[in-house]
Amino acid sequence: MTPQKSRPGAGTAYDNARSNDTPIDAVLHRLDRVKRTAPDKWIACCPAHDDKRPSLSIREADDHRVLLKCWSGCGAAEIVGALNLDMADLFPGDRRSLSGHGTGPMRRPFDYRDALQGIAHEATVARLIVEAVNRGEAMDAESLDRLALAEERIDDALRAAGGVQ
Repeated sequence: MTPQKSRPGAGTAYDNARSNDTPIDAVLHRLDRVKRTAPDKWIACCPAHDDKRPSLSIREADDHRVLLKCWSGCGAAEIVGALNLDMADLFPGDRRSLSGHGTGPMRRPFDYRDALQGIAHEATVARLIVEAVNRGEAMDAESLDRLALAEERIDDALRAAGGVQ
């Protein structure tokens, strides 16, 4: 007789009362040796490699996304593939469009201080080049290119801050 694998709903720390239509259910019900470690956090054997001890951390985020981390180095795509799921299955709701689930380009909120620091740095570069020219040093191609780059970066920072169209 084969020993029964620890599965959610089979005497494990996974809550049986949950509905089977959520992303976390789709993941947890396919894993072996699932154990709850905290509210909305579990560990299990990673299905993407021959896992002797649980090395896969699973977490359900506040927006009900499923976050996976294999401490042996397997990627989320490998893990999801081994579970016969798609990456979209880690996200709730309409899976045809993942744009609202953080799968697009990472973008942090605009911080005007970053723009100001960048402008200050580029202004310093420009001042140093101008001072060198005022001391009689020749303006070489490298300095001219760096001055043009400073102008471009200042313009980009202003545009990012909404100051220049």
